[in-house]
Order: sequence, then C-alpha cells, then structure tokens
Amino acid sequence: MPVYRSFNQEALDQQYNVRAGIPDHLEIFARWSQTSAQFRRDHTVNENVRYGADEKQMLDFFPAKDKGRPVLIFIHGGYWQSLDKSDFSTVALPYLEANINVAVVNYRLAPSVRMGDIVLDNIQAIAHLYRNAQTLGLDRDAIYVSGSSAGGHLTAILAGTDWTKHDLPANVVKGACAISGLYDLEPIRLCYLNNAVKLNEREVADFSPKFHLPSTVLPFILTVGGDESDEFHRLQAEYQTLLNNHGLDVRIVRQRDGHHFDAVDRLGEVGGALSQAVIDMIRA
Repeated sequence: MPVYRSFNQEALDQQYNVRAGIPDHLEIFARWSQTSAQFRRDHTVNENVRYGADEKQMLDFFPAKDKGRPVLIFIHGGYWQSLDKSDFSTVALPYLEANINVAVVNYRLAPSVRMGDIVLDNIQAIAHLYRNAQTLGLDRDAIYVSGSSAGGHLTAILAGTDWTKHDLPANVVKGACAISGLYDLEPIRLCYLNNAVKLNEREVADFSPKFHLPSTVLPFILTVGGDESDEFHRLQAEYQTLLNNHGLDVRIVRQRDGHHFDAVDRLGEVGGALSQAVIDMIRA
C-alpha cells in the first residue's frame, strides 16, 4: 500500500536511506574526520567560535588571506541528527585559495531538539557572522550559504528566511548552493528518518523550502550526485522549477555519477565544476 506517491513503506525508506546504498560509508566518515583534522593543523582556523550558549552552537572560521573578503558558509548534513563540523574542514580549500573566507557551522541535532530549533541555530550563526564581520575580517555584505543533504535543506530554508524578523537586511544571504537538498519534508515525515526527527504536519509546512521561496533575488546553485536515488533527483527538479517560476537565476551543476557523499567531496575539489561554480557566483 503506498504511503507516499507510489512508494510503499519499504520502498520509501530505501529512497532516503543513503547509507544503506554506500557500503563503505563508515570508511568515508573516517576519511573525512582524519583529513579535516590534518587540514586544521595545516591552515589558520579560528575554531569553536560561539554563536550561542549550547556546545553545538559553534562554528569554525577559516580566514581568507585578505581582510574584507566574502564568506562562504557550509552547513553539514547527517539528516539533522548526526555528523559534525569537524568532519568537513576540507571543503574550505578551493575558497581559501580564491581568497574567500569559509565558516563551517555546527548546530544542535535531533532528537534532542526539533526542526525549528535547528533552523534557528543556523539563522543565529549567520547573524553572528554579520554582526561580528569587522572582528572576523569579512565582508558582511557578501555572505553566501552552502550545504549538503540536511545542510542543503537548511541552505534553502535560510535563502527563504525573512531576515527582517531577525533585525537583519532582507538580502543578507547573497547566494546559495544546495547539494542533494531536501526541499520537501513530507517524505521525511513519512519515512524511517522521522523516528529521530519527529516532524509533524505543521513543521513540514513551516520548514519545507518549497513553501518558503526567497523574497529577494539571488543566484542559486543546485546539484545532486548522478547515482543518487530517484527521489533526490525529483526533489531538485521540482525545486528548480519553483525557483525559476519565482524569477530566480538557477544554475544546475550536473554530476554524471557519484553517490550522496561524493557530491559533498566535490564542493571541496580545487578546480572542480562545483567549486568553480560557487567561486564564480561569489565573484560575480
């Protein structure tokens, strides 16, 4: 019996169970942790910058060579319930080489908090960067956001946030790059992931990016691994159409292959199509 679109429960769970489709995911996580730790040893970083009182409300800030440069924020995935900023330091490399600051954000995780708390954490992280731009040496009028999977969802919801409600300019986010994003939370509510995330129908409406499109015009990059499940490709295609119909400029970086975690690695590849698209967006 279908529980979502044409999927029964088992099929829907399979569409979103990315780890099950990547047998070596634990080795990938170990590689991320090890290479990121080495990256922090090799590069200047202001670790654990607090934007809130909780131990998870921190970010790592990698300064550009020069003061007053743009900043690219990266929000990690993990289906809002796992992983850590310390696993993703290496995504900063192409942008540091392009003289762009990078901030890698942590946030509180489910099931200890709800989706609204997670979204608010990331809003507060951006607000902290904006309000402390001079101290950090960044251009507060050049804040760009990126993220993968759950981080792609958060990137999109931040792009659609009414920033004036947080005493910030409406256009505080100048551009966005969402990788393998989750732009509709209804299938998450209906699949196994909701055992931890615990979404209800109200939260699906409040925090699905498809219902909260940007109120300001900004460039958007969307990408998804070529070998990812049909649902990830469908979500991106649907969201692209909504953004286009809303008058936004959307660039699709097509990946001919690659699973869910390959797509993250490509954000940190120097000279790669995805990292170059992000750099071009920032430079424009």
